Amino acid sequence: MKLYGVQLAGDEFHKKIGGGIPAGSIVMIRGEEGSGKSAICQRITYGLLNNRVTTTYISTQLSTVDFLNQMSSMGYRVSQHLISGLILFIPVYPLISEPKTRDNFVEKLINARALFENEVIIIDSLSTLIKSDIDRENSIDLLSFFKRMAGTGKAIIFTMNSGEIKPHLEREFEHVATVLIETRVKEFGGDLKNVMMIRKYNSAVQNYQKIITFRVEPGIGLIVEIASIS
Repeated sequence: MKLYGVQLAGDEFHKKIGGGIPAGSIVMIRGEEGSGKSAICQRITYGLLNNRVTTTYISTQLSTVDFLNQMSSMGYRVSQHLISGLILFIPVYPLISEPKTRDNFVEKLINARALFENEVIIIDSLSTLIKSDIDRENSIDLLSFFKRMAGTGKAIIFTMNSGEIKPHLEREFEHVATVLIETRVKEFGGDLKNVMMIRKYNSAVQNYQKIITFRVEPGIGLIVEIASIS
């Protein structure tokens, strides 16, 4: 199975997650707000770009300027990649903040085929984008679309804020995901640590670590901690 590379010099993150992002995978990252989901997406994005993987990043939180500033604050310089077209960044937070435009996001996402032309598509966060109009019928349509895209070798990565959509709908996304990651903040040695737990990893090519503790440092980015949390 082909892996989309995310490795960086002097960084063990790619080894912890099984060597990279499997082509044809659907990756769900679920957790409470502030538990590190966006930081994981941003680290993956920077790794993909440094391995020349074309990437689309859809954000419900950041404008383009905010995205560039956020990545830069982590030591992830992506402006040249944005200019060259290696990454397509789509900010949608102005739309979801306007009541008149909050509906039909599921349909709009399915019909926006240009957003899915790149090799890896990251949606952060999907639950925020679709929470106003998601139901059983269009969730099936969206998941079927994701599976068709994954069937062409693309990787779909999306985040979900816990409890933002109805539990039975969230379970539908969980069942379709080929990789399921949960994020939490836990106390360890008197400090709060970000933890990502790989709950499901179908057809893994390489070994991966089920529980990964990490922190984010200004100018450096996501750093995998050596200590483990039980």
